Amino acid sequence: MTPSLPKLVQAGPPEVLSVLLDGRVVGSIPSSEVEKVVGHLRRLKVSATSMITDDLEVGYVPLSLGGAYPGLYLFTSPARFIRRFLVVLVQSPARFVRPVRNISIPSEESQNIELIGPFEQVFMEIRCPDGGDGGRRNAFPATHEEIHPTGMLSVVANLTPWSDHNQSPRNMYQCQMAKQTMAFSSQAIHFRADQKLYHLQTPQTPIVRTSSYTRYGVDEYPTGTNAIVAVLAYTGYDMEDAMILNKSSVERGMCRGQIYQTETIDLADQRSRSDRSQKMFRRSNVDKSMHSLIDVDGLPHVGQIIQPNEPYYCIYDEVTSSTKTYSRKGSEPVIVDYVAVDVKNKKHLQKANIRFRHPRNPVIGDKFSSRHGQKGVCSQLWPDIDMPFSGVTGMRPDLIINPHAFPSRMTIAMLLESVAAKGGSLHGYFVDATPFASSVRKDNGDSKPETSSVKEADGKTGSKPGSLVEELGQMLKIKGFNYHGVEVLYSGVYGTELTCEIFIGPVYYQRLRHMVSDKYQVRSTGTVDQITRQPIKGRKRGGGVRFGEMERDSMLAHGAAYLLHDRLHTCSDYHIADVCTLCGSILTTSFLQQQKRAVRTMGGLPPARPPKKVICHACQTSKGMETVAMPYIFRYLAAELAAMNIKMTLQLGNDAGA
Repeated sequence: MTPSLPKLVQAGPPEVLSVLLDGRVVGSIPSSEVEKVVGHLRRLKVSATSMITDDLEVGYVPLSLGGAYPGLYLFTSPARFIRRFLVVLVQSPARFVRPVRNISIPSEESQNIELIGPFEQVFMEIRCPDGGDGGRRNAFPATHEEIHPTGMLSVVANLTPWSDHNQSPRNMYQCQMAKQTMAFSSQAIHFRADQKLYHLQTPQTPIVRTSSYTRYGVDEYPTGTNAIVAVLAYTGYDMEDAMILNKSSVERGMCRGQIYQTETIDLADQRSRSDRSQKMFRRSNVDKSMHSLIDVDGLPHVGQIIQPNEPYYCIYDEVTSSTKTYSRKGSEPVIVDYVAVDVKNKKHLQKANIRFRHPRNPVIGDKFSSRHGQKGVCSQLWPDIDMPFSGVTGMRPDLIINPHAFPSRMTIAMLLESVAAKGGSLHGYFVDATPFASSVRKDNGDSKPETSSVKEADGKTGSKPGSLVEELGQMLKIKGFNYHGVEVLYSGVYGTELTCEIFIGPVYYQRLRHMVSDKYQVRSTGTVDQITRQPIKGRKRGGGVRFGEMERDSMLAHGAAYLLHDRLHTCSDYHIADVCTLCGSILTTSFLQQQKRAVRTMGGLPPARPPKKVICHACQTSKGMETVAMPYIFRYLAAELAAMNIKMTLQLGNDAGA
């Protein structure tokens, strides 16, 4: 059978490739010569005598089947869009690039550190400096090498000490929680007017740290505290992820913080177009009861403690000669930290910023976390005299966590940090905990791990090859402590020696911004919705917690019918309605007001209350009227259906089956 279609010849690869500079075609280049040109351009980039800028992006898209359009794309523009999740190590004046080592250029010839952009790195062969080839084939050898294995980590991930010893999900948890820390947020906090700012009062710099702490200047904005942590099952209050805090440590200032909230008052926004009145800040001279709370200018005193529903600023209206006082909303006392005014209008102040300070000391329910994803809440503030203490040093832990937090989560780096911080504090220096240190090759090309440096007791530094655990254990052993970081502790309650040796040492702990003071919601009675007569929602408005459909299903599954009735009826929108048994309507009934008659009191007894008379307008009689307890929302449903011309008829009965 002869095909009717003409014979199709598959086209071969193009002989020339387009060359684009900043998105414009400037020429073409033969396909056989493009790789040589790319290599020459990369040599010129790292050459000291070349006129080509260091941040030139040489994006060579090779030939492929069904891939990206091939060509040589050169970029020098200063404002290019980039993918924000790329690891950014060096920011050039033009755009974000990252340095890698060009191993195709001999180091003697020129500097072999090259800056590459996000477009070109997709089509490059970059290997990790661990001595291996990453499973590459000989046909595609690596042309570049990362300067350090931590180049694949983000800024936040680079702050986790020895993250290569942790389980991967725990490192990702830490990357999320590091952004939620209650840290030292600003050096110039006195001059800032942020809407909401979390601030740690007395932070510390970590003893165990990575090299990124110095590179990024994190010590200027520390994020936590070095707490003495004991891994111990003590009193049962540290089950699951709960932790016991030393009450005396908290009273001495550990993990104390504040929340700064700024309220902006603009009188120009309050004045409407039709209102020509001139408003200004001024306190009333008639009511002198608020002079202790409000200053002469109508604004609060700096350092003033304002209780809920207390006045804190006044506005004077020149037209009506009236003064309006505004009270503080909320349920907790606040401190006026700072008052700033806008002096654009020199005659009358029209705008003011009042910054409030909310003290937030650690309480039961607050969230804490180490740098290894070991998060937990404070379950108890234990007195110092009841905490276990060391028989040698007499130290008591600031924090107690449960031993069960380690086996399944495999955060070995937290154990290493405790031992290293203990040794570092004894020797008086910081411990470098940069991850993948054992994978980095030495300059002489030897792929063996770098030797560990241990500081001797006499101050000398001796090189000793070995594992990280051996190095850290030797640091403790020199100072007379246990090689594995454990100590003999005594019970603070009974004074007896604990059965096991307890792992104890300093760990850098972060206080997170999830605090129970900002989350708790409780209500017995309060504001109800005007339409449904059910409790309103919203924590700020004093609303209740919703008892939804799934909670109802749970109560039914447990057979707790009376509890369900209490939640959804008695404590919600309990209503007693009058129902006509003749027509079955609850909407046609009305209450008839009896005329008051003079009733003579006999024997000193109060007059009898006249009987309540309810009549059904549809039946024009008061016979057959019954009172029925029901949710008010049921009556509202009947009214909504009646608006759509649908009549709801009720049939009443004495037994449950009626």
